[in-house]
Amino acid sequence: MNHQLLEQYRPILQQYRLQADYIEDYGKTKKIYTRAGVFALKELSMPQQLQTIHNAYRFFAKKAIPLFLAHNGHPFVAYRGRYYYLMPWISDEAKEERHERHLPLFRDLAQIHQTSLKEVEINEEALTNYYNSIKERQEKQREFLQSYIETCENEWYMSPFQLQFCTYFHETMQAYWFAQTQLENWYEKMKETKKWRVAVVHGNVSLSHYVYAEKGNGYFLSLERSHIAPPLSDLLHFFQKYLRTYPIMCDECVNWFIEYEQAFPVQEEETALFLSYLAEPEMIYRMVHQYVNQSKKMDERRQVSQLQKAYWFMKNSEYFIMRLTEIEEKKKAQEESHASS
Repeated sequence: MNHQLLEQYRPILQQYRLQADYIEDYGKTKKIYTRAGVFALKELSMPQQLQTIHNAYRFFAKKAIPLFLAHNGHPFVAYRGRYYYLMPWISDEAKEERHERHLPLFRDLAQIHQTSLKEVEINEEALTNYYNSIKERQEKQREFLQSYIETCENEWYMSPFQLQFCTYFHETMQAYWFAQTQLENWYEKMKETKKWRVAVVHGNVSLSHYVYAEKGNGYFLSLERSHIAPPLSDLLHFFQKYLRTYPIMCDECVNWFIEYEQAFPVQEEETALFLSYLAEPEMIYRMVHQYVNQSKKMDERRQVSQLQKAYWFMKNSEYFIMRLTEIEEKKKAQEESHASS
């Protein structure tokens, strides 16, 4: 098997003047052992990712693992319709607890957002269209679930899935109410400012895409999804993945958000939109919609299990949101107190 890998990647490595002794396969990333050291060879499937990575490195700079140049002076190598780039293989040397390891990730992410930050004006028509698109999606989901709860209640015998959904329904409607309230708060504030902050975002932030070197410096990996977007979209993506687990009260998540905000102050309207997206129980809607339409054939037990996981995610998000809201309210009260004194 390794002989096949050595032969397959030999033409690519030759363009970096390297000869592999051994290759370990990690999917699209290959760990290359050579006499010159250990390297990571990453495969790209789309040519547009080349420009994406090139642009991202302008801002991630010292916070991204450096790319090696091929003998032609370019960092990317094309071979048989695929594209590749080469980096040093950096083993994660961090000895801290998992919570502590997240803190520098959020500090460095905030630094990237601060460095690349731009403020753009948004006209009222575009603002209203964006607001209406989110509002209509949330209302459509809520109305679908309200209609289905009536169907369930009219059943002579409910299925296990329907019974489970009925127990979650009231809390799900509360989540939609909160999401829509935060959306209204964002919209009212945006109508005043008509300004939108954007920055270079990673696009797929996670602890697996952030490693420590020997000197304790952190580096981001996998910049293929980097793009220009509101800074908190990185945090939204991170927490939507991180909170999708068994029931937890993630006080650490609150600390990570605070760590980020200390390095990159977040505006009130940005927090409101972030909370609206995070509170929206879309995962429950998708599970119910899938069950009703049977778009995926699976047994009842598995569907009940997936609905339960969607509920856990909603409740995990709810605790995190509740804590952030408490902190924001205390902050506002302090500002009003200082202003009146």
